[in-house]
Amino acid sequence: MIRLLSEKIGAIRSAVLFLLAAGLLAGCGGEKITVYRAPKEKEPGPAEAQGGEAAQPQIQWKTPAGWEEQTPRGMILASFLIPGEAGRNAQLSVMTLSGEGAGELSLVNIVRENAGLPPVSDEELAKLVEIANVGPAAAKLVDLSGAMSSSSNAPPNRILVAVFPRGGTTWFFKLAGDAGVVTAQKSAFLDFLKSVTFVEPGETPGGEGHFAGMNPRRIPTAQSNEGGAADNPSAKPSWEAPAGWQEVPPTQMLLAKFLIRGIDGKADVTVSAFPGEAGGVLANVNRWRVQQLGLSAASESDLPQLMTSLDVPGGKAMLVDMSGQNQISGGKTRLIGAIVRRERQTWFYKLMGDPEVAEREKGAFIKFVQSVRYPNV
Repeated sequence: MIRLLSEKIGAIRSAVLFLLAAGLLAGCGGEKITVYRAPKEKEPGPAEAQGGEAAQPQIQWKTPAGWEEQTPRGMILASFLIPGEAGRNAQLSVMTLSGEGAGELSLVNIVRENAGLPPVSDEELAKLVEIANVGPAAAKLVDLSGAMSSSSNAPPNRILVAVFPRGGTTWFFKLAGDAGVVTAQKSAFLDFLKSVTFVEPGETPGGEGHFAGMNPRRIPTAQSNEGGAADNPSAKPSWEAPAGWQEVPPTQMLLAKFLIRGIDGKADVTVSAFPGEAGGVLANVNRWRVQQLGLSAASESDLPQLMTSLDVPGGKAMLVDMSGQNQISGGKTRLIGAIVRRERQTWFYKLMGDPEVAEREKGAFIKFVQSVRYPNV
């Protein structure tokens, strides 16, 4: 039975992708005032500019000394590299989402879940939130310390996210990276937020200094973003789900979820997609090994022994089959995962559960992955 991917992918998932996004690009620095615009779905033509759709507001801020502006990409409107000592650094990113309904508790718990951390309650969340100013207005600043995955030998990481709803749009300002650098730069980050001003259509940007050109990037919504198929209903794949798989509503981090139940145990099949390389194959294999199976981290040289190639429509998938201990129940578990790199996204398919069920369903799982039909294939 062929099923289309569920169209209910909320803006909150886009926010989580932003919180998890990584990658530092080379750029140049210097203290300056920069102006960006968050335009509509399409740029208005001359007729629209004269009497049609209203123009979008611009945003400007003062860049702290030492912050190196990067070339933005994907959902990111602006990005800054913040160098620290001994080669350690942090990054400041700015993104917008259409709507003002992104809940801090959901955002925090999704990021914590992805990092293998337990969820927090409303009371615990209150300890992670403080008030900051975006321009003259109050915003919530969420401390996600410990929510970024790192190896045991790596220095700890820290994320600070300012969430600011304004005029039907939620602005996210994320400072993330080495915990020492983030801590040292928190004051500069707060000053950066205070310097933010919004310039309405027809107004002239104020302040002195260099003004950058406009950055024509679309505001992502629950129905569309620049990441590609994951949030564009017209670009979603279809697949053939095996008999006996019960499809259930997915959680915020997933695009689809299936339950498999039998006298020999149970297992789940999940589907998710992330922009770009999503950290790379090794990072995701180790995420499964360490956080979900309790195994030691693998090295790059281990991958050829851990993974096999699988033919899928339009290319190849990397298949991994590992056994370990369920980090929640403590019982034996088996994980069979497929990683498919396609255009500007990476797709993850995972079968995980009791070893007997995983063995029985492995063939069906492989056929399921191979049945996926992406657009333009």
